[in-house]
Amino acid sequence: MGLPGILADLIDYDFATLRVTSRESRKLEFKQAFLWAQVASYERTLAAFANTQGGTMIFGVDGKPRVIVGTDPAKIADEADLTTMLKQDFAPEIPFETKVYEVNGLTVYAICVEAAVDRPVICQKDRTKRTLDAKGGNPRDDVVITEATIYYRYSAQTSAIKYTELKALLDGREERRLQMLLETIKAVERVGYDKVGVVDATTFGDADKSTNLYVSRETAKSMNFIDRGKFVETTEDGAPAYVVVGKVKLGEVVRAPLEDADKNLPGEVAEILKPDIQRLYGPHTVLPSYGVLALLTAFGLLDLPYHEYDTKLRRRYVTREGVKALKQWIATDPLKALKAFGSKKVIKTLRRSRIDGSHACRHSRRCGSGSSAVTSQTRKVRPTTNA
Repeated sequence: MGLPGILADLIDYDFATLRVTSRESRKLEFKQAFLWAQVASYERTLAAFANTQGGTMIFGVDGKPRVIVGTDPAKIADEADLTTMLKQDFAPEIPFETKVYEVNGLTVYAICVEAAVDRPVICQKDRTKRTLDAKGGNPRDDVVITEATIYYRYSAQTSAIKYTELKALLDGREERRLQMLLETIKAVERVGYDKVGVVDATTFGDADKSTNLYVSRETAKSMNFIDRGKFVETTEDGAPAYVVVGKVKLGEVVRAPLEDADKNLPGEVAEILKPDIQRLYGPHTVLPSYGVLALLTAFGLLDLPYHEYDTKLRRRYVTREGVKALKQWIATDPLKALKAFGSKKVIKTLRRSRIDGSHACRHSRRCGSGSSAVTSQTRKVRPTTNA
């Protein structure tokens, strides 16, 4: 992306008469003036540019005849306001560049958009504009952009995308993603799998924001970081050092895919735990599938190696290690487990029928150590695992 320093490098026009010889095209559109009331229609064109080959809108050029007339500089949009509105109305974000040109005392305003890398850019909400008839009366609100619509640039016009162009656009996106993936794999092979980390470039270089760095534990052990503004020529034991711009959060690389035996859905886990639940709380006590998540949360088992949530498939898996840990925790702290998944009615009933009986048993010092009754004084010992 880049607008030239002078307007003559952007469009062709006569310096004496200011007549413009450049014509509107797939990548160029003229507007007589910038008016904030019309900004939704400008967004529409910018989104179409982003979904096609990029393009530029130029404000301050009349259409009939095409001549530079200038636009009121006081009415030019603040770039921050335009950014905010584009973020609200379209996704993914549309990066743009603006520039103001002065020609014979007239102000010309340009907005440039490159083709979006992750196109299609899709409209997220409806917007209307107020229009009047030729006499300035009968106001009405006309829809300018529509939610879920993909706008595309056809010749010198903007309209909703058609099937052929949409299919080509989606196919092109998959080709670009595959190409980037292949290039990344080649880079990893050149450097070495044991020496590579992944940097989230979203905030890279911004000193006020954290940059996530994902590496394996083995790779992290061999890395030393230099604080910004400091430098050392050598590091202890000859370990490599890396200059970091801004703040860095060190994360771990994504783990290998789970084995099928570790992909236990909550409903399946509830069935596995059923004998334990009924032995502790009675034959009529039911552990619902959503209660498995409550148990995982209560006992701090939401991370691997116990549990994993697949964000792409929106599925929750409990590993074999997680099932084993749940069994141990339920046996170790049955009251806490019951409070995690049981309804108030169930808890109240079981507390009255079993806990109170257990208290009475302890007070009379006749309660055997082998009782399976739920008690409120359960010893809390975290079970050992092979994590």
